Amino acid sequence: MKPSISIITIGVDDLERAFVFYRALFELPDESIGAGEDHVAFFFDDKFSFVLFPREQIAQTAGLETAVAGTPGFVLSHQAESPEAVDDILDRVLAGGGSVITPGTQSEWGYSAYFADTEGNVWELMAQPTTN
Repeated sequence: MKPSISIITIGVDDLERAFVFYRALFELPDESIGAGEDHVAFFFDDKFSFVLFPREQIAQTAGLETAVAGTPGFVLSHQAESPEAVDDILDRVLAGGGSVITPGTQSEWGYSAYFADTEGNVWELMAQPTTN
C-alpha cells in the first residue's frame, strides 16, 4: 500500500475559536470553506481537505471514554518556502491566538519552529536548507 492522505481531521474544544484561527492562518476564499453543524472543512484542492471536528465527538467515534487535548502521538508538519515564510506564519499564529512553542531555529536540517493552535494541536513549520 502506498499511503495517500486526503483528509486531516483534528479535534477541537471550541469550534468557532478554531475556525477563526485557521481561517486567518490558511487565508482561503469563502468558496473553499464548508461548514456543518458540527464541523468546518477547508478545501485546498480536489485531493486534500483539513477538517475541524469537536474533540469529544472524535473520542466517541473512536470508542474512547474521554477526549485528549492536543495531538498525542503525531505532529502536523508544514513545509514552508523559506525561513522568512516560517517566521511570517509564526506572526500569523500569534495574531490569531495560537502560541509559539519553539521559535524559528536554524540547524543542519534546515530552519524550523513549532506552534500550537488555539486548541493545543501541535504543528511543525520547516524550511529545507538551500543547496549550493
